[in-house]
Amino acid sequence: MTDRIPPRLRRALIRIGRIARLTLIAGLVVAAGWFVWVNFPDAYHPFKPLDIRAAPNMVTPFKLRRLHGAHGVCMAAVGASGATARTDSIVSPTPGCGMEEGLYLQQSLVPWGGGLRMTCPAAVALLMWERHVVLPAAAEHLGAEITRFHHFGSYACRNINNAVAGRISGHASGNAIDVGGFGVADGRRIMVEDHWGTDSDEGRFLAAVHRGACGVFATVLGPDYNARHADHFHFEMASWGMCR
Repeated sequence: MTDRIPPRLRRALIRIGRIARLTLIAGLVVAAGWFVWVNFPDAYHPFKPLDIRAAPNMVTPFKLRRLHGAHGVCMAAVGASGATARTDSIVSPTPGCGMEEGLYLQQSLVPWGGGLRMTCPAAVALLMWERHVVLPAAAEHLGAEITRFHHFGSYACRNINNAVAGRISGHASGNAIDVGGFGVADGRRIMVEDHWGTDSDEGRFLAAVHRGACGVFATVLGPDYNARHADHFHFEMASWGMCR
């Protein structure tokens, strides 16, 4: 029967058959991709809103970057976590200082000794570190709860290392915070200056919270970076960074 089909028509039918098969395969691939995309777990879906309550994973840095310029979405994430904050802004006549849209963190899982003024993405990273790094590390290494953070400030209009000249610090835009230590429910006071690098439960706890911060902050600096950080950890949200 096929011998009666003209060669030109036969070739055309073959091409149509190939196109139909390719179209079917492409449709199945798109449908499968759509199904996976729609049903992908929110925590691993790069374009679903970040949930501070979910443990950090490989897409967390991407989700944190997407919060820049999305103040409403960021504030919603903070509120959903159980933390209390209000929108804040800082106007400064000094170039490079201040923040147009930030927040005032009033309460989180652990007291910070007063409110913190930060950009919202930096605060989100801080809340994730607090919940998913500090509290589990305290349970593992200290066998007790953290009851207070000791910090050296978040927003400050200054240059790096308080130098008279040079690059502006991440603190000047509300993107950084310096953490000096922790208060523990059993009465201990664990300070970076006193316990960093020691072969003790306190030293192992500090090493764990420093290492864990690298999963949420762009820049993490500690005593091993230089002498100026001998007494604190510097956490910063930036376009690039390091973990030292």
